[in-house]
Amino acid sequence: MNNLEISKDVYFDCDRKQLFYNSNNYLDEGDKSVNRYVIVREDTGKELGIHTDDYIIRPYAKLAESVNEVVKECVDVDKYHITTKDQVLEDGKKYRRDINFWDDSIDLTNYNKNGMHIQGKEEKIIPQLRIYSSMDGRWGQQIMWSSVYVVCMNGMVRPDWTFVVYNKHNKRKDITWGIEDFKSGLVAHKELGEDLFKMMQKKVTNEDVSHLFKKTLASEYARNSLVDHTKANVMKDLSNAWERYAEKYGTTLFAVYQTATDWSSHPITKGALHNVSRKREKQVAEMMTSSEWLGLAA
Repeated sequence: MNNLEISKDVYFDCDRKQLFYNSNNYLDEGDKSVNRYVIVREDTGKELGIHTDDYIIRPYAKLAESVNEVVKECVDVDKYHITTKDQVLEDGKKYRRDINFWDDSIDLTNYNKNGMHIQGKEEKIIPQLRIYSSMDGRWGQQIMWSSVYVVCMNGMVRPDWTFVVYNKHNKRKDITWGIEDFKSGLVAHKELGEDLFKMMQKKVTNEDVSHLFKKTLASEYARNSLVDHTKANVMKDLSNAWERYAEKYGTTLFAVYQTATDWSSHPITKGALHNVSRKREKQVAEMMTSSEWLGLAA
């Protein structure tokens, strides 16, 4: 069995078509060629994006295959428990691939001490390798390590994203990701386990948590004003999640972290979930560098 199998949906070809300005001054086939090209899926005819001449079409499947080759050099994929998930989004405009490594899980029940009540066989985190790319230019090519909390499938956000490899589509060189990048991600995963243990030991108050969220995730700075305003809908979602996690894990910094990553991983929104979740993960990472968070973690 090939644990790294890539979905057939990822395999499709694209064509690049020249655009022109016509007498009505909009982009179309017409009078005058311009430095604009439309990327079109050959199988469906869907337009995926409009770009300048320096934009390079990089097939999603090629990126996924190159990462697979590195993984195969690092682990025995026939014996390793690996699961994958491919998502071709917006008719092909965006792509995300998740690779989960279940044999490198960190069991948080091992940290069941000092009054903590972490229980249950799914109370563990696993390393996850993520691949992002797009044809509409919204996402550059990105290969990054993350971790997932199994029981709730929250994506574990880190404030330090140094183990991320990123490449813009107009760069001539293809993205490079090798064995050392793979190993660094597993090291960071183990460090996250220690960080979560420390969070379990940090007690917080409801007032502390409310102040943190109001100043970070739920903060809205009003134009032409020196006053901070709070996004009521965001605060409501965070407060509801905080009640659940505080009841389960106690009023600890660990429960705060779970609340924030729940909010970023499972957004309640009318927008595209994949776009909102990526934006929120960045906000959570920024929250973890804020003076409010650092004060609670001290």
